[in-house]
Amino acid sequence: MQKWQESRNYKRIKDENGEVLAYIITVDGRDIEVAEEVYQAYSQADRRERYVREEVEPGKNLSLEKLLEDEVTLEKLGVEMSPSAEETMLGQEGIRQTEQQLKRLADALASLNTAERQLLQALYFDCLSAREYARQLGAYHRTILYRRDKLLEKLRGKICA
Repeated sequence: MQKWQESRNYKRIKDENGEVLAYIITVDGRDIEVAEEVYQAYSQADRRERYVREEVEPGKNLSLEKLLEDEVTLEKLGVEMSPSAEETMLGQEGIRQTEQQLKRLADALASLNTAERQLLQALYFDCLSAREYARQLGAYHRTILYRRDKLLEKLRGKICA
């Protein structure tokens, strides 16, 4: 028996064949029989609490990055995952297609030169108009529109190829 199991206040009572006869949680020194769902929820909360107490530095918040780094799954913490809106709408095949599209987009963006990245940054992330960006560069407004159109055409060619 592991050390944490000695101090826990819940247990399963099994017969000689290993089948569970009852689920017990000890409250205020009294054993109370509970339904399997209650027992599962209680034991999941206990696992989550043990992880936080033993694995996370005091005063630190849990982060998804830290959990992934420690290879802790949400299921291990007892968090039930419901399907995301995307999974519900797209299904697994749709999600795979979306992931492939995102991979192609990332590859296409990685292939851009510095000037092209700056153009995308200014127009789509910094929310500058083509006219404002042209002023910053000291270029003509129509030149920026032409570069934008050529850049989008280039990206479309790489993504849809």
